[in-house]
Amino acid sequence: MRGVVISNVELLGIKRYRSSRYLDPIKLRQYLLYWDKIDYPECVDPDGFFESLDSPEINFLERANVLKRTKVNIKPRSSRVYEPYFIKAQLTAFKLNNELEKGCWTLAQSNAELLLPKEDAVLTRNLEVDLFQCLPIPSQEVSLADILLFKEHRRDELLEFRSLLDNLYLEIIASGDPDRVKVKNIEQLQQKLIEINSIMSESRIKRLMGNLKIEVNVSDMILKTAGAIGAATLFHFPVGVSAALGFASSFINVKSEFGLKPTSIPEGMKDYAYLYYAHKNLV
Repeated sequence: MRGVVISNVELLGIKRYRSSRYLDPIKLRQYLLYWDKIDYPECVDPDGFFESLDSPEINFLERANVLKRTKVNIKPRSSRVYEPYFIKAQLTAFKLNNELEKGCWTLAQSNAELLLPKEDAVLTRNLEVDLFQCLPIPSQEVSLADILLFKEHRRDELLEFRSLLDNLYLEIIASGDPDRVKVKNIEQLQQKLIEINSIMSESRIKRLMGNLKIEVNVSDMILKTAGAIGAATLFHFPVGVSAALGFASSFINVKSEFGLKPTSIPEGMKDYAYLYYAHKNLV
């Protein structure tokens, strides 16, 4: 089982946030397709500071036992700024879930950079895997029930995609020749993305090509070792198939960068953050 803790907060700029009354329907479909369980934490305050953020789609997924709402008790200050509390609730739920199911839960946000409170984060060098305009995502027109049915019928392909992501960074870290390992694993990952896109087309699922950045936790010792990660590398999709299948502008990037990570990451956990950001037109 792999679960994801989500938030309705979007970063607009330095100390500028935006939260929505309802979850973005496309983001919700992303989470539903690629994850087994979703936790959408709920801030709870006795004085009624926080409104309920339920919706028909959230209620449907709760009844389907796919989504849950971890209740996080938060005593707000007098300010009417909600967003920092929602992020605090996300981190609290992330910690609680991983205490129950160690290493099975990650964070997801709709930002290009992970948004974390200073007191709950540490700046570190991470391994990043960036999928640019190559992640097939069901469009808003696709019902949640149809996505659940698709997952049931195509579970093996989706699990293989997850396994390829896991193997990519595990093999890069373990290899003495990271550039060669990256080429081999990226080619396999590209083929799997093309396959998922094709089977979604066969199932008549309208979709977008979205972006996904995965932030991976690796030790400082590994990152300080010369050549341990290799140079930042762009991998474009094969020319012969990319244009016809909607991957003409797509690429996968693997690099090492500085970024924030939660202080509450369980020991041994690797992929701790999945950042789904801007999508493009329907294909």
